[in-house]
Amino acid sequence: MKKYIACGLIMAGLIMGITSPSFAAVNKRMRGDVQAVRLPEGTTLKLELLDEVSSHTYDMGDEFSAMLKEDKIVDGQIALPAGSVIRGTINKIIPAKRLSRCAVIYFSFDHVVTPNGKQVPITAGLYGYSELTLDGGVYSGGNYGYAIQQNWENTKNIVGKAIDWGKGTGENMQYLCVPIGAVGGSIGGIVYYVGADIVDLFKKGNEVILAPGTNLDILLTQPLDIPLH
Repeated sequence: MKKYIACGLIMAGLIMGITSPSFAAVNKRMRGDVQAVRLPEGTTLKLELLDEVSSHTYDMGDEFSAMLKEDKIVDGQIALPAGSVIRGTINKIIPAKRLSRCAVIYFSFDHVVTPNGKQVPITAGLYGYSELTLDGGVYSGGNYGYAIQQNWENTKNIVGKAIDWGKGTGENMQYLCVPIGAVGGSIGGIVYYVGADIVDLFKKGNEVILAPGTNLDILLTQPLDIPLH
């Protein structure tokens, strides 16, 4: 009889231990249960650069940091608060070359630092930037074709200013000065256009310089799971 009582007490103790809060917590950790909020693929994050990134001073593999500008809310709760830091590296740099071919910088976004200090890998690419190559690189100013286009716009401005000068000479004089301004502006514009095109043949293109505070939008290409604890 005593043996049965002892066995019953032992079994009761085991049952109480299994159902106790400490055992449940340990068991939960053993199962790897971690609460997280998922940002789905296709989510955009608005960032602000914290560092100056330049094709002239940066090399492939150099690191940079950016800051999230606004809260990302999922199901009514903040998954990532504004101010969260996203870190990355420069994946590739194409230097500026002659024929006015500008430099190109390729960004790689590596991980996001969560509010609790954890680093979560992130897979994303630049999205919607005004000067972005088809394969995702950031450029500034284009190539020789772009330079010619800019020279033509400047030429039109030269002619326009010469005509405006003629119009500003007064009601009596403008009938004489406007044609003179148009002819003179056209000659000056053509000389400028031809000369600028020749210079741009031998000129290096622009460097890419992104100052701190530059806005960058990125697009998640894979879901991002943010742990809450």
